[in-house]
Amino acid sequence: MKKSAVKLFFFFTFVVAFSLFVNAQTISVSGSIEKKSVKRGKTGKGLIILSIPKELHINSNKPTSEFMIPTEVTMSSKEAKNLKVLYPKGKNRKFDFSEEAINVYEGKTIISITFSIPKILKNKTINIRVLVSYQACTNEVCYQPQKKEIILKGLIK
Repeated sequence: MKKSAVKLFFFFTFVVAFSLFVNAQTISVSGSIEKKSVKRGKTGKGLIILSIPKELHINSNKPTSEFMIPTEVTMSSKEAKNLKVLYPKGKNRKFDFSEEAINVYEGKTIISITFSIPKILKNKTINIRVLVSYQACTNEVCYQPQKKEIILKGLIK
């Protein structure tokens, strides 16, 4: 009876740990260019949306600890210039693994971007390659850092 209880305990511990590991991989990253089109010679805006499962958080862009890996967005585009990322403020949270509060993102997190379209650009479409780097954690453990790539698409007027 005692051996069965120990085996059952380890089995459930493994299932919970595996489930949390899988969730660290399932943070979804999506995004869009506002208004779906941008005029030549004008500034455009876009959004990057991170959907973080409720049992996880990711370090913000400024996690308040030099040992934490920040969330970072890098962008590139042949059509757009002056690509800028506007990170939201995170929430300061205290976790079991840290002595001090850490600045994190939780739930649905929106990162804004801005860019400009040169007046002389001949293209009719815009593509912005976005790479989001982050580290997901629970209240007790942090997982391997991840990178997810998306392409934002829009029209040029």
